[in-house]
Amino acid sequence: MTRTLVVLVCMGLPAFCDVKISTSYTTDGQTAETAIYGNGVRLRYDYGKGVILLRQCDQKTMVELDDNKKSYLSLPIESGDVKSGGTEVIDTGERKDMFGFPARHLKLAAKDPHSDTDGWYAEIPALGACSGLDAEAAKRGYPLQYTRILYGANDKPTSTVTMKVNAIETAPLQATLFDIPSGYTDSAKPKAAKDPGVVRVGAVRLRSKSGQGAGAFDHMVAQLAEAKIDVLPLADAAPDAIGQKAREMNCDYVLYTEVASVDKAATGKLGGMLHKTPGLGKMTGGEPFEAHVDYRLAPTAGGDPITGSATGKTASTFNWKSAAMLASNFVPMAMAARMFSASLNPAMLNAAMAGGVQGNAMARMDPMMGGITMFLQATGVGGQGANAAHTNVDTAIAAALEQEGRAIIAQVKK
Repeated sequence: MTRTLVVLVCMGLPAFCDVKISTSYTTDGQTAETAIYGNGVRLRYDYGKGVILLRQCDQKTMVELDDNKKSYLSLPIESGDVKSGGTEVIDTGERKDMFGFPARHLKLAAKDPHSDTDGWYAEIPALGACSGLDAEAAKRGYPLQYTRILYGANDKPTSTVTMKVNAIETAPLQATLFDIPSGYTDSAKPKAAKDPGVVRVGAVRLRSKSGQGAGAFDHMVAQLAEAKIDVLPLADAAPDAIGQKAREMNCDYVLYTEVASVDKAATGKLGGMLHKTPGLGKMTGGEPFEAHVDYRLAPTAGGDPITGSATGKTASTFNWKSAAMLASNFVPMAMAARMFSASLNPAMLNAAMAGGVQGNAMARMDPMMGGITMFLQATGVGGQGANAAHTNVDTAIAAALEQEGRAIIAQVKK
């Protein structure tokens, strides 16, 4: 069947456009097996380990599925997708058949961040307009194989990503693959009932005279969630109103946190999770700050509260993991943190997010990577991306709140 005939069949009979593409990614010695499913109007991204994204283009919605918790998070997405720019494409003139598609050998050079890509591309009509590829990338086609080298300071190679399509299947797919499974609960709607043995903490929004640190507080909430503590957001209000709402939601504790002070620090040493997380790029930054936070963990059943303070000092810019955790919406932030920190290949994500969420060359050239960036945009990260420079005040507060989180986890686990 010729390429033209395939396109015509897809336009007239959508069922014949269904496709499943199985792919391997190898990054810095780590390999991830993924799959992307398309039916012309929707995509399903399967990143392995139960991490699944649904892109429902007909509803302008991105859905994250958590198979372990049988829950989902549905977020609106914009139609603009990732923007083009700064990529030079060289057609080598080489052609060959790959999985029944005529493929072209192209070389891509991107400036920001600096990267070189050598790969083979082909048009796959089944993905259609829902592929997430912009006009420039769609003209190149879907990547069937590539090697991408990312460069850092002084144009020294920092990371290599190898992508290879293992199989392309064009058999009709069940429509339910692209829908939220029956029985899954909405993560954005906290339930009053809680599972036996689970500790639930109602977290009152961070109190800060300067207004800074709100995103850093979400970072700590994600830390508690990763420790399997059930955390629910509570609006700041009078103590009686907060206590009543916490009891209605079956909270065991109410957590109050306040930024006590932020001052310039004598040194700029990094500490804690932001420095030690595997697969993260080198952090640099300007003038260091030191932050102090006070916290109070009050039992809803009465009794003496647990009080304490924590200090953090850092002079870094945030990397992709911090950006994922600093989403503006409380619940999407926690979901994004679990997804990116626990399930996906850190080195692969570090490469995928290099250069930021907006304008990311890798997102533009590969729909699997584009799915990641679209989800980050939907959660509120927007254009912050991997190398976005949050203020050093924010990073100092984040470091202090991380220490608070560790203390809270230790107390609750007792």
